[in-house]
Amino acid sequence: MVNVHNIMEEQVIARVDELYREVKAKGTSWLTCDCENCRLDTINYVLNRIPPRYVVSGRGVAYNQGTLLKDSQLTADIDRICLEGMKLVSTAKRPYHKVALLMDNKEPEILQPMFNFPTFIGNVFDGSTFEPITGANILLKLDGRAAFMMDSSWINPCKTYAASHGSFTFWVAPIKASEDKENKEFTFTIEASMDGYTPVTYSFVVPLVSETKDKRELNSVYSLKIQDIFLFRDDIVNDQE
Repeated sequence: MVNVHNIMEEQVIARVDELYREVKAKGTSWLTCDCENCRLDTINYVLNRIPPRYVVSGRGVAYNQGTLLKDSQLTADIDRICLEGMKLVSTAKRPYHKVALLMDNKEPEILQPMFNFPTFIGNVFDGSTFEPITGANILLKLDGRAAFMMDSSWINPCKTYAASHGSFTFWVAPIKASEDKENKEFTFTIEASMDGYTPVTYSFVVPLVSETKDKRELNSVYSLKIQDIFLFRDDIVNDQE
C-alpha cells in the first residue's frame, strides 16, 4: 500500500508552535490560552485554508520541504493565516474545543434528527485574467443572514489568500429537523467583494435529507464544489451582464 503524506502538516504544526511561543513571550494581550486544544484548533484552521502537498517517498519529502522554504509568499501567507487563527481561537468562548456550536448554541441530543451540511468549497478569480484573487471577502448567507458555522475555526465571512489560490471553504452547523428522513431544500447566497472590483452575489440550493448520524467530524469526501466566482474590476465592462 502506498503511503501518501501531506507535508504541509509538519510545516504548519511547527510554525503554529513557534508563533504561540513568540506571541506568549511578548505578553500579547489577545492571547488568552495556548493549550494543546487551542493549538490543534489553530492548526486545523490553517490546514483548511492552504492547499495540501502530497508526497509518497522520503526523497519527495526532502525535495518539497526544500521548495517550501524558498517560497517566501507561501511562508508569509501561512504566518498570516496562523496569526488569524490564533486570534480567532483565543477570542472564542469556552467550552468550544469539543462541542460543535449549533444554531441554538446547544449540543445536539443523541440520535436527534439533523440536517448535516457538506463543506462548501469555492474559488474566486479575476474575470479578465482568470487569475485567483487574493484578499477577496466572502460572506455565506442562509435565509438572508450570515450562516452559522460548525465551530469557531470556520469564520464567516472569510478571506482568500495567495497560498490557497483564491479558494474558500465553509462548514455550516447542522440544523435540527422535525423527523428522521425529512426532505428540505436550503437556499444559500454568497456575496463576494474586493476593493477595486464590482461585488458579485451568487445563490445555490442544497437539498438534504435529515438523519440521526453524528457528523461533527470533518469528512473531506462529503463536500460540495460551488460554481467558480468571477469578479471584474470597476473600470472593466462585464460582457456577461
